[in-house]
Amino acid sequence: MNLDIRELTSSLSSYSSATNQAVNMMADAVRPIGYILLGLFFWFEMASWSQMVKSRGGALTQKIWLEALMKYLFAFIMISASSQICDAILELLNIVVKVIAHVTPTVKTTIDSNISGGKGMIEKTIITLVGKAVSGVANIILGIIVFLRYLDLYMLKAIAPLLVAFFMMDSLRSVTINFLKYFAASALIGVILIIVSVVYDSIVAADILKVTTGSSDSWGTAFASIAKGVIYIFVMVGSSRKAKQLLGV
Repeated sequence: MNLDIRELTSSLSSYSSATNQAVNMMADAVRPIGYILLGLFFWFEMASWSQMVKSRGGALTQKIWLEALMKYLFAFIMISASSQICDAILELLNIVVKVIAHVTPTVKTTIDSNISGGKGMIEKTIITLVGKAVSGVANIILGIIVFLRYLDLYMLKAIAPLLVAFFMMDSLRSVTINFLKYFAASALIGVILIIVSVVYDSIVAADILKVTTGSSDSWGTAFASIAKGVIYIFVMVGSSRKAKQLLGV
């Protein structure tokens, strides 16, 4: 299967510059609300500290104020840089895709050199045709998956300033953690897609090699390749769910 690595590893700005600009504008619009939430969380926390300290006959110390201010200053920076954090997560996983894609041509060249010539021309033709048909269907599905992937990434980036602010509230911290996991899972889909594609190409090539060398039941291998093709398409469709399962979303 021929994956469009450039599309699969595009940043949010290069995939759709206009959409990314709109998303950045939305993120900038909701960022002040994130700051307001952060201020409220700070007030709630300090009020809680004050009540607890007063119940013990004491008062808020400089150390408590300093620790709280440092913690919320870090949160303020996180909210301000939420868009850059999203871009960094995507870029990190895009690097993984590029590393895997770098070795793919070498794998394909080795396979092609092993299956040239040999026996079982009819069976080999069946496997090859099935492989091409599956590749055609998979390319259509891939286009839809990639579009939905970027749709999720844009949506999450737009509301990131709000969701990051929830990290400072103990009862709402899971919201931020789940957001980061979901964003990473959406980015991880690219890694899963290229791994599955390389593995499937290798399996089909192995089937052709078996037929060529006559090392197994040629017709059985040929028809088994049809089932493998169907399974491959289902795996492609389930790549999003698999990525979320891996990150516990």
